[in-house]
Amino acid sequence: MNLKQLEAFLLVAELRNFTRAAGQLGMSQPAVSFQIKALEEELQITLLERTEKRVVLTEAGRLLYPEARQMLRHYRKIRAVVDELRGLKSGHLILGATDVPGECLLPVFIGAFREEYPGVRVTLQVGSNAVVLRWLQEREIDLGVLGLAVAEEGVRYYPWLEEPLIFIVPGWHPWAGARVNLEDITREPLLIRETGSGVRQTLESVLTEHNITLQDFPSILELGSSQAIIKGVGAGLGIGMVSRRAAADALETGKVKEATVPGLQLKQTFYLAWSQQQSANILTLNTFREFVSDRDTCSRLLENEKPPLLPEREAEGFNTPGGS
Repeated sequence: MNLKQLEAFLLVAELRNFTRAAGQLGMSQPAVSFQIKALEEELQITLLERTEKRVVLTEAGRLLYPEARQMLRHYRKIRAVVDELRGLKSGHLILGATDVPGECLLPVFIGAFREEYPGVRVTLQVGSNAVVLRWLQEREIDLGVLGLAVAEEGVRYYPWLEEPLIFIVPGWHPWAGARVNLEDITREPLLIRETGSGVRQTLESVLTEHNITLQDFPSILELGSSQAIIKGVGAGLGIGMVSRRAAADALETGKVKEATVPGLQLKQTFYLAWSQQQSANILTLNTFREFVSDRDTCSRLLENEKPPLLPEREAEGFNTPGGS
């Protein structure tokens, strides 16, 4: 039994999907399957049942899962202590983020961070707001980047960046590139993120200010990612509201177009989040957090866009909404 086998088993058990687990591990799907098969052969028991639609834990797999997770936590704690003694000459930082910061923002920062600290290995996991929050609470990641700050005991938040949001329509739609009243928006089917998403909360707040609810739309289609909404809009399923950054490629190719609502400035705040409990990986965590919060670094990496919302003070001074 080795750590690669345990990592592969835990991620497949979590995601219920070999392909997605392989992507997050930076391995091929056959390599992930090999690691789990080797673990099953060593233990002489089946841990996962593969069906055509999903992967299910066997009884043995359910028993092994919490023990394997604890073993991996202990190993990472030991490595973190050693890494601090080496002064960031090596290390492993585990990040979790929702789709827009995870796919459009953090890769740029991680690349620049690795140039300065080449010995530090960075793992990035992407999930919903609720999943990233759970990863934080269970200490499975060192730092989270979320689109919504939900007051939870033991989790600290800090506002990081503001992201413009836009309404998008199919490229052939009469509203493409046009100015539209918000009330007119309700004439079209709406593609929307799941409950608990920061984008959805922003949209619902804007609609409420104008005495509009989701029930005013002819139909609602909930989708689990910004890219799913963008593709759905491009396919003519309706209209949607997404991050301008996430829609950049589709806007450039003309698959979708922006519909401007006069007088409406839509923005979403992304938050850095971490556990209040002392992390064994505190040196690497603090170094990365300071790196991504540096105004000059943000301006350079994000093409002179608006610097982070972080005030010129230490992050430890921020309290969670509704409490510290």
